[in-house]
Amino acid sequence: MKYLVIIVAFLCVACSKPTRVEEQIVEQLNFSTKTFTSERCIDDNCAKVEMTWPVAENGAAASSINQEVSQQLLVYFQQDKTYNNLDSAAKEYLNSYEEFKSDFPDAPGGWAIEVNVEKSYESDSTLSFKFSEYNFSGGAHPNSSVYYMNFDKTSGEYLSIDRVVLDNTKMLELAEQAFRQYHEVEEGVELKDDGRFFLPETGFFLPNAIGYENDKLHLTYIPYEIGPYVLGYTELEFPLEDLKGVVREK
Repeated sequence: MKYLVIIVAFLCVACSKPTRVEEQIVEQLNFSTKTFTSERCIDDNCAKVEMTWPVAENGAAASSINQEVSQQLLVYFQQDKTYNNLDSAAKEYLNSYEEFKSDFPDAPGGWAIEVNVEKSYESDSTLSFKFSEYNFSGGAHPNSSVYYMNFDKTSGEYLSIDRVVLDNTKMLELAEQAFRQYHEVEEGVELKDDGRFFLPETGFFLPNAIGYENDKLHLTYIPYEIGPYVLGYTELEFPLEDLKGVVREK
């Protein structure tokens, strides 16, 4: 009878302990949206910073993800400077605009940095965030960019490109084929001889913006990355089911 009581007590403790599946449910990430806005106007012209991004909550990985995203937002200011937070970065940007208008009071228009971040992909193991940026600080035309940040969903660790693309040689081959088709490069003509593209001596390369979106891997070359501004964006898409062994499994 004594042993029976011990066994029953053990079973009760086991029943009260959450299973691994239940723990995953508890640790499931949720997301809210955060917006930062700062503006300064001189007469009818203004400089404005506006950023919107998702904030991870609840899960153990949330802190790491949020820290990496916050650091990336600061990159859209001056890349050769280090800022503590968005407030200090925006303040310096707006001060620069004020100084510019003081030196050139007749210069038309205003300045702007606008960044919108959205969660573009989420699976059991991987998260992707897509950064869409627009900026204008004078000059002939505004600039824009797209960038992806990929994360291990369990640990919150940022995944560098070499941890997303597992077979670089094969991915280069597939990307070049798609790139040639996208720009209708004639068969038999090498990209370096086409005349439209900026290629290093090492030849064709993968873009800086690589991420997951809608069950596809997206490769985006932004203006000036592989061609002049007038070339615009080159956006290539590959179904994940066609990239088994080439990229990180979803």
